[in-house]
Amino acid sequence: MNPRRFAPTRLRVALIGLVITVQCLTILGIALASWQWLTPDATGTPADYDSYWQRMLLVGGIAVVLSGLIVALATTPLIRRLQRLREAGKRFAKGQLKVRIQDDAPDEIGELGRSFDQMAEQLAYQFKRMRGKDARLSLVIEGTSDGIWDWDLLANEVYFSPRFRKLLGYTDEAEFRRGFFFSTALHPDDRERVLSAQYAHLEHKSPFDESYRLRCRDGNYRWFRGRGQARWNKEGKADRYAGSITDIQAQKQSEAARRESEERLYYAIRGSSDGIWDWNLRLERYYMSPRYKQLLGYRDDELPNQRDSFLALIHPDDRERIEAAVTSHFTTRDPYDVACRLRHKDGSYRWFRHRGEAVWDDAGDVVRFAGASSDITEQRQAQESIRALLTEKQAILDNVPVGIVFVENQRIANANQRFLEWFAPSGESVSGESLAQLGLQSLQLAAGESQVTREMQLARHDGVRRWFYVTGRLIKPDTPDAGALWIFADTTDLKTTSAALRDAHGLSDAVVKSLPGVFFLLEASGRILRWNHNLENVTGTPAEQMEHLIIRSLFHPDDRLSFQSALMQALRTEHATIDARLSATNDAGIPYVFTIIRVELQGVSHLVGVGVDISERLAAEREVQALNTALETRVRERTAELTVANQELESFSYSVSHDLSAPLRGIDGFSRMLEEDYRPQLDPNALGYLQRIRSATHRMQQLIDDLLKLSRVTRDEMHRSDFNLATLVHDIEAELRQEQPERSVSLSVPDELPVHGDRSLLRIAMSNLIRNAWKFTSQNPSARLEIGCLQQDGETVYFAKDNGAGFDMRYASKLFCAFQRLHRESDYPGTGIGLATVSRIIHRHGGRVWADAQVGRGATFFFTLG
Repeated sequence: MNPRRFAPTRLRVALIGLVITVQCLTILGIALASWQWLTPDATGTPADYDSYWQRMLLVGGIAVVLSGLIVALATTPLIRRLQRLREAGKRFAKGQLKVRIQDDAPDEIGELGRSFDQMAEQLAYQFKRMRGKDARLSLVIEGTSDGIWDWDLLANEVYFSPRFRKLLGYTDEAEFRRGFFFSTALHPDDRERVLSAQYAHLEHKSPFDESYRLRCRDGNYRWFRGRGQARWNKEGKADRYAGSITDIQAQKQSEAARRESEERLYYAIRGSSDGIWDWNLRLERYYMSPRYKQLLGYRDDELPNQRDSFLALIHPDDRERIEAAVTSHFTTRDPYDVACRLRHKDGSYRWFRHRGEAVWDDAGDVVRFAGASSDITEQRQAQESIRALLTEKQAILDNVPVGIVFVENQRIANANQRFLEWFAPSGESVSGESLAQLGLQSLQLAAGESQVTREMQLARHDGVRRWFYVTGRLIKPDTPDAGALWIFADTTDLKTTSAALRDAHGLSDAVVKSLPGVFFLLEASGRILRWNHNLENVTGTPAEQMEHLIIRSLFHPDDRLSFQSALMQALRTEHATIDARLSATNDAGIPYVFTIIRVELQGVSHLVGVGVDISERLAAEREVQALNTALETRVRERTAELTVANQELESFSYSVSHDLSAPLRGIDGFSRMLEEDYRPQLDPNALGYLQRIRSATHRMQQLIDDLLKLSRVTRDEMHRSDFNLATLVHDIEAELRQEQPERSVSLSVPDELPVHGDRSLLRIAMSNLIRNAWKFTSQNPSARLEIGCLQQDGETVYFAKDNGAGFDMRYASKLFCAFQRLHRESDYPGTGIGLATVSRIIHRHGGRVWADAQVGRGATFFFTLG
């Protein structure tokens, strides 16, 4: 106990003296009253006791009131000082930190006031420091791009920074408080993971750093990276939890785009029919895709990814040209698009078209060169076939009275004899030359034109200029690069005749009627004035009916309107040329080419027309067109078949590898995790179910792998060769005996079993047949297998025989269909794909396959190779 608490002070002494004084005055007043009132009166009789007590009470009351007034007057300064102290405390509590008491009195109230002033100074100083720290913290919170949150776990109060609200699209804090709750704003796919991570952090102090999606004000979800740190009390319980969120939406979108791009590139390379190559010049690395190696007949591990290995495959006659093209592309940056021959694994050469593009650094040096190579062997063979067919028809084309030339890539690919007689120097070939080199530079199809017809004067190789009616048309209007066909008809004689008609108005009927082809002289209205005998003979119109006829009545009904238009054009421009059919005894009419000229006879416009029969020329054009159509049809059918097959295989491969395999891997993975992580919590039945799930997924994956193998069988290119089938049989036998050393199986095969076929495909077929026989003899302790061949109806028949389970021949029709099984899975496991694969391989070789069996006595599979 502190002895100073009861030490005498001025205030305590004054209060004690005041109380003693009041008590003394009260006692004195009562004593005086008692003395007066108790004294006997004159008669000697004591005062009335009732009156006495009344007066005593009155005197006592007056004494108490006087004492109260004295106390009140004496304690008024003290009360005022205490009120000042109370008011100062209230103002300080309201935040008026500058309020002070300033009481210098040496009593307790003065000491209390001075203590209050010291406390106020210290609190003001501390508050000023806290305000500075708060300002700095607020500046940091406002300046950061992250959203800050602070959760007081004891009071369950959460603070969110303005940046936090802004990241979620909120501008009004009240709306944010009403609409945002962290647990419900989490994306359903992220909620359990994030909340579990928070719980683990608060309970077990594991780090909290998670990426998750939060629902924004507009209802969309946005990616954030959330990091948090809790504070734990002495008992180990978290009492405060704070952290931040970082907007990683752009990062996630970039990662998703990159993954999608990588996935597209991966499947594009896998599904592409082209070979992909990539040459990193800085790192001296060269890459060839597995598809590229497959096109060349190699497995991925057979051909090293080295540029020297690639250069060694180029045909010696093409190597220098390829190196020059690469150097030119690196130097001039012109497109790299070349074709060359590459050596196949079987020793043959195949044509490839190479397209690529280099990457240059800032200094202009090439750092990378990548592209794709397409097998164009069949295309080249098709082009050679077209040239061969054109050669076969050359004799027909050489006998027509018109010149015909086929132009491909602006170069002459072929020409008939008539064209060579007119425009080629005697004895010289024009193949590979341009029309311009022969003086025919004016023959060009304008952009967008698929056909052109014109009459022009051309110089022959001997320098003589003659008039020609020229027709040019694209072989394929939608593919200009496919080439164009040009047909030349010499119309010099017609032009000469037309000129003579214009110059000689008095031309005799005898000359007119002797003109070759058909001739007519018309009025401007189209009425016939003169004609020759050929016009009568062709149209079958007698001379007496010919006169005064309108010329268009002699033409085929379908051509009358166009011929009338040509007449009008000749009246306007003095000259017109048109193809039209004259009516004849047959409904089709006879095709002619007409030259119509306007002449003035006695100042009146007339029309002179000369026509040449072009039946032979059109027949030649139709024959050429029919030939081209047949070729196009054959190429289109083949292309369509290949396209459909590739599309089906690509769709199948994608579906298997992505849509089926991925879910199976997920099921197997999660089942394994469930079995490993929760094994103590699962009863034997649950563990058995998990084992069944994993076994089923493994069987399904095996089925998918077999399906992929089946699809590759029909897609891979065949390479036939002569080899000994017995060697493959022994290799397969060795594999089976290594896989199942406990089996005792007798296998009989001759030393020589010659075949002609694709070695890889036939190995797959024989592997399936022998493994089937091996499997179905597993319950026979004396298992025997026999592989051999025999001659039947003049052809070699190969067989695989066993003494196993056999099967009922009533179901033999289902034997070679996919997924068809004739035995229970529990007895003989499998997927039902093996024999279907065998059937496809044999059919690809042009052969056939069949089986003969008895239940319990084994089975024999026969096959032939075309």
